[in-house]
Amino acid sequence: MLLLLAALASADESTMSYDVYLAGKDVGDRTVTVRFLQRDDGERRVLSVVTKAAAPIGEVSCRQSGQSSPRGANFTTSLQVGADVSEVQGIQAPNGGWQLVRADKEGVHEASLKPTQVTFTTLDLFDPGRTRLLGGSGRVGVLVAETGAIVEGELAAGEATTVRVAGKSLAGTRYVVDGEGGHAEFVVDENGVLLSSLLSFFGGVMETRAKTVPEPRTFGTIDVVETPGSGTKEADL
Repeated sequence: MLLLLAALASADESTMSYDVYLAGKDVGDRTVTVRFLQRDDGERRVLSVVTKAAAPIGEVSCRQSGQSSPRGANFTTSLQVGADVSEVQGIQAPNGGWQLVRADKEGVHEASLKPTQVTFTTLDLFDPGRTRLLGGSGRVGVLVAETGAIVEGELAAGEATTVRVAGKSLAGTRYVVDGEGGHAEFVVDENGVLLSSLLSFFGGVMETRAKTVPEPRTFGTIDVVETPGSGTKEADL
C-alpha cells in the first residue's frame, strides 16, 4: 500500500485538446491525456486518446489507451465508424517487434510484426517519450493503431517550423513521411508534444491542430527512447 501511495505521489498528468479536420472542414475534436508515473526502472506513461468526428462514411468514435516505458509499449484501440465496430490490440515484444490482434465483423485476426517492419505507431505521436522515434530519416514503417495496418514510406529529416496555438506562435519540428500509403506530416515541440498532424485517413485528408498550449511538467524530465539510425532500439528492448 505504501509503495502504491509513493507511486501515485510521483505522478504528473497532461491534457491536450485538438480540432479535427477533414478536407479542410472542422468535423470534430480529440482529447489526449498522458499520465506520467515515476518507477524504479524509469518513467511509465499511460495514454488515453478520445476522438469524435463526423466523416463522410459516418460518425466516427475512437477510444485508445496505451502504456509505454523503457521496456516497450502496448495499446488498445476501439473504433466505431457508423455501425461498424472494430478493436485492435498491440503489444511490443522484447525484440522490438509487435504482436497484434484485430477483431471486426469479419472475425479475429492475429499478426506478428518484425522489428524492421515497425518504426513507430500512430499512438506514439501522442507520447512525449516516443515521438523521438520520428528522429532520423530513411525508410520507415508506421503501424496504424486505429486499424492495425502498416504504412511504409520515406521519412525526411526534421525541419524547424512554427505552429499557431491559442494565439501563440510555438516552435516545433516538422517531420514528413511519403510513400505508397500516402503523405503524412507531424509537428512536435521541443518536449515531444504533438502540435499538429496531417495524414490520409477515413477516406480523405485528416488534419489535427492543437487548440491548447502544452502544459509544463511539474517534476522531472521525460525519459525518451533512442531514434532510428542511432544503432539501437529502445533502451531495454
